[in-house]
Amino acid sequence: MLNISVVDSVIVVVYVLLTLCLGIWIGRGPTNLSGFLVGDRSLPWYAVLGSIVATETSAVTFLSIPGVIFAAGGNCSFLQLAIGFVLGRLIVIAWLMPGYFRGEILTAYEILHQRFGGLTQRTASLIFMLTRTIADGLRLYLTGLVLNKVTNFDTSLCVLLMGVATIIYSSLGGIKSVVWNDCIQLIVYLIGAVVAIGVIANGLPNGIQGIVDYGNQERKFDMVQWAFSLKTENIWAGVIGGCFLCLATHGTDQMMVQRYLCSRNEGQARLALGLSGPFIFLQFALFLFVGVGLAAFYAQGLTKPAEVKDQVFALFIVQDMPIGICGITLAAVFSVAMSTLSSSLSGSASAIVNDFIKPAKERRLQELGQPTQGDAIDASLTRASQWWTAIFGVLQIGVAIVVAWSPALQSDSIVRQVITVAGFASGLVLGVFMLGQSKRDFSQSSLLIGMLFGFGITSLLVLVPTSWALKQIGISVAENYSWQIHGWWAAVIASFSTCAMAWLVDVAFPKAKPRHTHTGSTERTRSRKHK
Repeated sequence: MLNISVVDSVIVVVYVLLTLCLGIWIGRGPTNLSGFLVGDRSLPWYAVLGSIVATETSAVTFLSIPGVIFAAGGNCSFLQLAIGFVLGRLIVIAWLMPGYFRGEILTAYEILHQRFGGLTQRTASLIFMLTRTIADGLRLYLTGLVLNKVTNFDTSLCVLLMGVATIIYSSLGGIKSVVWNDCIQLIVYLIGAVVAIGVIANGLPNGIQGIVDYGNQERKFDMVQWAFSLKTENIWAGVIGGCFLCLATHGTDQMMVQRYLCSRNEGQARLALGLSGPFIFLQFALFLFVGVGLAAFYAQGLTKPAEVKDQVFALFIVQDMPIGICGITLAAVFSVAMSTLSSSLSGSASAIVNDFIKPAKERRLQELGQPTQGDAIDASLTRASQWWTAIFGVLQIGVAIVVAWSPALQSDSIVRQVITVAGFASGLVLGVFMLGQSKRDFSQSSLLIGMLFGFGITSLLVLVPTSWALKQIGISVAENYSWQIHGWWAAVIASFSTCAMAWLVDVAFPKAKPRHTHTGSTERTRSRKHK
């Protein structure tokens, strides 16, 4: 049974309590809907930058990426994906970001309402909420594993404790609380990673040089795989797939778009997003170096590593780190988990309130002949945002507990599962955004059929094991036979298949479609000032 010392326990508890207190303090006093969801558009670029990086960095990044390179045959090929992330951000800045600053919108999907209509907006928003709940439930599960190693409590109980703590400050403090806590958590987990490297180096005869020598000897630092393949990690999958994944997650995903809308102006949002690309690349490299260090440390045979590679860093923290240092590093683990979870809850709440609840309330008030704006209505929507923040927290806790109870869902690297889900879901919405750049007036039915087709074809090619699928239709094949495409291509397949089918349907049935008249939110669009 693994237990941490009283000193380490105090460090972790104090950190969590300070996070809660800071969140409550920042969110103190009355606020309106804009303040709760986009911070009254008043946050400086460096806070937005820190929040983007911290939101993108989850417990999966901190714990699972070291496990990727720690495994036999593991290397730095994961950085190929990060190259695509850097390029994707530049395209988001040039292509998608200007649209978010041409009006007083609160969610990414209001752009789709302006272009296509409310049904398309709600469908995209619903896809975001469903997949965000699943992906971040997986992240919460991985954090629960750490608490399980530390306390020997049941993983489900650990998930519940972490989830409830995050729900409290997210629902009370709003996006300002989330963003400024993200910045603090960014500093904490980076310190935790550097400290971990220092402890590992101290346990090796040649220190840092010992990690480098081991990495060179085992070819852990190999990065670029030039051979093209749809089934394995390579530079083409990294650059193309990573670029499209970033376009989807950072260009159309409400969790990230919400950060840009918090900025003081478009220029500061561009600066924050542009700088986050190189920052993320270096951060991935740092976490991979931790994994090389762990491999070198355990190669000495002094202690036994965890059998599951996603857990190897967590076990090292509680088993081999000195008293005090262990507590600091555990606080880092909790910081990345709370950062991503709180951002997810805020993004999901903003999506359901602005894309579903607010339009429904406005329609009811119009039918009654009552005004659709005012302090009372704004206060009602703000309370709804707080409640839905908590509700999505409960849902993500449920997902994490289901994974904890299902060993079959734990077989692959969690970080790869999360990336595949993110690319798969956001890619469908990216396909609709791509169609929005054309001059053709697509019907909403064409777009929905396109997304449905994209969902099916991506599921078949990326998510479903080929041997299992063929057996279901009576075709006998070897167990290791597969056409299953690597998850890095998920966003590419989802976006292009959605585009292609929607276009074909719209061309094939040009008369059977009511056209959108581009009303609604465009009537209240007004330009924001840019610096």
